[in-house]
Amino acid sequence: MEAASPVIFFLIAMMAILYPIATWATRDATRRGKSPILVFIAIVFFFPWGLIAWLVFRPDPIDPPDGKFDLTDHRTQ
Repeated sequence: MEAASPVIFFLIAMMAILYPIATWATRDATRRGKSPILVFIAIVFFFPWGLIAWLVFRPDPIDPPDGKFDLTDHRTQ
């Protein structure tokens, strides 16, 4: 049973490292209008290259709506 303990330690350490990074990246992808599932898959399965790719190629954030209703957007319907 001692041979499995380094493997278990490695898996737990990777989960402890990847969970906060993947959580942040999925929230960031949602805020930027991209698929959080694809970003999650890229980061978890291709770590650290997926994280580096997301940091380099992520788009600008989407401007939040100002909360004002504008009738001109709905006149053509």
